[in-house]
Parts: sequence; C-alpha cells; structure tokens
Amino acid sequence: MKRLLTFIIMQVAIVSLLQAQNQTAFYRISPKSLIEKPVNSLIYGNFIELGLARQIEGLWAEKLYNSSFEEVPPLKANLWDWLGKTPNDNLSLEKWWHSGYETNAWYTWPASEEVKFGINRYWNFHHGLQAAVLENIQKSGRAFMAQDGISICSGVKYVFRGYFSNNQTADPKSNPVKVIIGLYQEKHTDKPIAESTITVSDGIFREFSVVLDAGSYTGRATFAVSVEPGKRAALDGFSLLPANSEKGWRADVVDALKKIHVPMIRFPGGCFASFYDWRKGVGPRLERQPMVSEYWGGIEENHVGTVEFVELCRMIGAEPFLCVNILTGTADRAADWVAYCNGSSEAGLGALRKQHGYPDPLKVKYWELDNEAYRRFGWEEYARRCVEYSRVMKTVDPKIKLVMVGYWRFNNNLKEMLDIAGKYIDVVTDRATGEADLNKDLDIIRGYNALNGTHITLSNTEWLAPLDWSKTSLDALNMQKSPNQMTLQEHEISWNYAMNTARQLLLFQRLGGDFEFATFNNLGNTWGQNIIECTKDTVFISAAGRIFELMSRSPLKWVIQADTIKNLTGVYIQAGLSRRIDLTPGPSPALAALTGEGSSKLIIYVLNYRSDSPDIKLELKGIPVDPKSAILRCVSAAGPLSSNTYRSPNEIKTSEKKISLKNAKTPIFNLLPWSVTEITLTLIQ
Repeated sequence: MKRLLTFIIMQVAIVSLLQAQNQTAFYRISPKSLIEKPVNSLIYGNFIELGLARQIEGLWAEKLYNSSFEEVPPLKANLWDWLGKTPNDNLSLEKWWHSGYETNAWYTWPASEEVKFGINRYWNFHHGLQAAVLENIQKSGRAFMAQDGISICSGVKYVFRGYFSNNQTADPKSNPVKVIIGLYQEKHTDKPIAESTITVSDGIFREFSVVLDAGSYTGRATFAVSVEPGKRAALDGFSLLPANSEKGWRADVVDALKKIHVPMIRFPGGCFASFYDWRKGVGPRLERQPMVSEYWGGIEENHVGTVEFVELCRMIGAEPFLCVNILTGTADRAADWVAYCNGSSEAGLGALRKQHGYPDPLKVKYWELDNEAYRRFGWEEYARRCVEYSRVMKTVDPKIKLVMVGYWRFNNNLKEMLDIAGKYIDVVTDRATGEADLNKDLDIIRGYNALNGTHITLSNTEWLAPLDWSKTSLDALNMQKSPNQMTLQEHEISWNYAMNTARQLLLFQRLGGDFEFATFNNLGNTWGQNIIECTKDTVFISAAGRIFELMSRSPLKWVIQADTIKNLTGVYIQAGLSRRIDLTPGPSPALAALTGEGSSKLIIYVLNYRSDSPDIKLELKGIPVDPKSAILRCVSAAGPLSSNTYRSPNEIKTSEKKISLKNAKTPIFNLLPWSVTEITLTLIQ
C-alpha cells in the first residue's frame, strides 16, 4: 500500500511537472496597424563619448597609452559617483573588468639611478605640453623606456611613428644618438620580438617611422625605446598601430559592429561634447594635441576626430550623428563644423578638409544642439540659442537636420520651446523611456506640426534600458543577490537588463515613424554599459549587444494588433509586418493587398522571463502565412544574472532554426527559458 501511494504521488508530481513545462500562452494576431507611419530603422542606433572610461581607446587600434607623455589628471568625483565607487576601490575586481580598461604607465629599465627618465614641460617639447627625456649614464648596457601590456598577434606588422630629438649637451651632429625601437616579450627587454634602429643627429624634433614584425609571437609584449651608454634623447608624439587596422580602427571592432549592424552613431558625447572644439580633432593625427577630459577627468589623446568617426560610420553602414557644443562654444564655430563636413572642396573649410585628405563632402545629416543644455541655460534661453545656431548652420547646409534638447528640466516647457524654435529645428530629443511620456511629447509635436506645417519628429539620443525586474526574474534569483544591492554596471551586464533592452526597443517600435531615431548608451568599453567589450586582445558582444544583433536588421515596419486570449506571467509579445496590409471593408475584413516594397513578412517578438519552456499559440486573423518558411532566431541565457564577460564571452546563446508549421492558421511555437525570440513567417497573397 505504501509503495502504491508513493507511486501515485510520483505520477501526480510528474504530471504536474509536465503541465508546468507545457503551459501555453494564446494570442490573436490581426493585421490592423497600430501606427500611422512605418518604424524607422534608426531606432537601433548607438553612441560614443570621448573622454569617458576607455571607449575610444578600446575601439581605436592604437597600442600605446599616453603616447605623448602628458600629465594625466585624476578621474573626477562625478564619474566615481556614477560607478557607485570611490577612487580607492579596485575596479579590476569587478565582473565587467578586463584588460581594455588598463592604463599602463611608462617606466625605465634597468631600475637604476644611472638610468634617468624626465619630463620636459613647456620647453623643448614637440607634441602636447610635455616631452620625455631618456638619459643613460651607465658605463655599459642600454637604458630602456618601456610600456607593458601591449597585445600583439603573430603575422601582424606594427607601424611605429614618433618624434625624436638629439638632446645631447654637445653639438648633436658630432654626437649622434642611436635609438633602438622594439617589441619584447613582456617585461623581458633581453628577449626581443622585433627591433629597428634609428639615428638621431639633430637637436630639432624629427618624425621617424619603423615597422616591427611580430613574427610568430602572440601575446602580451613590452614596447620600448633604448639608448646606448653616455647618450640621451628627447621623445614625443608616439604611435604604434597594427598594419591591418582599418583606417586606424581595430579590424575586430569593425567586424563586430558590422555583425551587430549599428545603423547610427552619436559623437563625441555626451558631456564631453559641451567642452569639445571640433577644430582640435582634424588634420594630421600626430599634430593634434591631447586634451583634458573636462567633465570626466583623465586624458583624451585625440586620435579620433570628425573624419575618423565618419569613416567608421561609412565602413559599418551607420548614419553619423554629431553633437554640437553650445555650452562653451559659439554658433559660428558650429557653422564652420558643418562647412568642414559638408562644404564643397573648392573653397573655405571644405578646401581645408580636402587638404587633410578628404576631398568628398562627409554628408553629415544629423546634428544635435548640445547635450544636457540645462546645465547652463534655462529653457527659454536655450530655445533662442537653437534659433541662433540654426540660422547660421542651415545657411551653410539647408539639408541638415537639427535636434533640440527637450528632456528633464526642459520637458515641462516643450510647447513654449517649440513656439520659439519650432520653425528652426527638425527633431526633439527626450531621454524618457516611458511610453506615456514619449506619447505626450508626440502629441505636443504633432499639434505644433498641424498648426505650423512643420514636420518635427521625436528621438531619444541617450537611453538606458529600465532596471526593473519581473516577478519571475526575482523568483529566479533565489536569494543570490537583491537587485537593490547591485551597482548600475552589475545591472547593465545582466541578461535581465538585456531582455529589458529588447522590451524598450519594442516600445520604440510602437511609437511609429514620428519617433525618428534612438541612440543607446553605449557602444563600447563604458564599464559594462555597452554593446561590445574591447579587451586588448579580443572583442566580444555583451548581453545587450546580442539583443541589438537580433533586432537591428528587423524587417518589422508596421506594429499590428496582438490580443491576449490566455496570458502567462513573464511572457510578452509584439507583432508586426514588413509591409502594410490593406483590408477589404465589412464585418469580416479580409486581405486585399500588401502595400510597400520588399518581402512580405509577419514578425513576432516574444520575451520569456521564465525558467520553463512554455508554448505560444497564435491565431492569425486574416494573415495568410506560408507553412514552410517559419524562422526562429533566439537569444537566451541560463538565468537573469547571466552575462558575457572576458572569461565567459558566450554565456548568452544565439540560435536560429527553420521549422514547418502543422497548422498555418494557428501555429504553435515553443520558447526557450529566459529568451528573446524573433519569429518570422512569410506571407502569401
């Protein structure tokens, strides 16, 4: 009897488990469009900020840190506050930390009083405000000035460029200095990988260039320059770039961004833009001066300026989006930037661009009128500044689109700001992520457009996904860690945050084409807050980056109605079409025609914030689909705290499969646990 009772209990448990595993959500999908204008593909855009974390340094191919030997200011308090840390905290212990955040200092070898390394500030320097001086007073043996942590790869050649001056007290021409430039096995200057010798015989800084071949060596290396006994040399403005870089950008970074398909990038900030002078970021790179990052602290080495940024955008097929300095700049300077980018190469600043090696106009269409303009201006003064800037910028190029800040302190006065500046701007940006807030903006903008014959749209130029946790996610944490105990960066590397990123992108889709674009915060190496991580030796896509990789090529243009017949906690769905369906009128509307160009697809996005694998059943009303062509693309993880890190770059899984449908009118799909799934079905007419 006891065995029978145990058997029955086990059978009931098994049945209950199977029922739990085979729960089904049921939705009715109809072709009724919920938006008036098609979704703009620019909503999947992104954002780079100079002078913050190690963003550009991770994306750019330069191997040396502080290559101009400048004084590096400490990071500012507001950056540590943002991290939820203090300057005494060891950030290398964080889960998101990797080698791409390292800053390796210059040092001398051997560690001897007879090897002297000094800094010339304000005199006898070439680049920036300082130059280095290496002096060897040993009786024998070379003196090295070195930097560790250089990642090199076999078969790659590295191009060194730098300036040297013969710093001897005697006549330099009668006392030349032989300088060896080399790559060495890390911390072992007696184990060269590649070396090249130059002779410095002039007291004036001259540029030298050599090629260092990694040969068969892969791994960390030390870069060093050395002088013989009794000699000294002054050094400045170094650069070490791999020959396989793509116009100065890391080849693996370019490949990753192409894979994710980033459609728009905002630059150079962010807060950095409010202190940026674009004129300091053009011309030969070795002649550009490093800059202090006024807002964030640290040094911006200024390798990447306007043309380098636009070249990256062109390589990956992204729309360049520039942020103008109003807080500390001038309208004329902004107009000059437009002229440099878009003007004819025959005269003026367009001719200067040609002189810099770029004869063709850069054709930058989108320009934001500063970042957080309320840091200095009230809403009325800022709106009038927008008019001032628009008048001169659009005189240079009437085709550009100007973006006016309309968030935070300004948002309550958006109507009044439009009354002042509406006829001079093209887009309003609000960083709100709530649907009600953004629809409120759209109502105001549409009302203004209707009265004034304008075509202003809405955007979000710097957004983060919501940090909320669903009940199913909280249950799955199982007391591992309370979200309230997590730093912002811990939230942002998590799979839960990535799923929230997908949810936010679905919200942007529901706003339709009057919501013109969005740029996610951030592209790379923002201490966890980004779509790719760039270590010194590799690139991997973050959890949130996997969502953009899934959705950025979405053919969905028209969000359509999806009614819930049976709901499951933690499951969210959104449906759309690649082409709008025209319906015949009457009590039972039927498919009449497909409007628009391109393939005809029904696209369903399903978010499963659950640890089980439920089914979803769809009732397709008036949407005939081909039963042979359902494609499921999915991103999933083991749980909401999963994340891609340097040590585990593939914790977030991607998959794709093609399936046949048993019933094309009521198809059923099984969901993976903790997943974001894109279901694509081909329509037949």
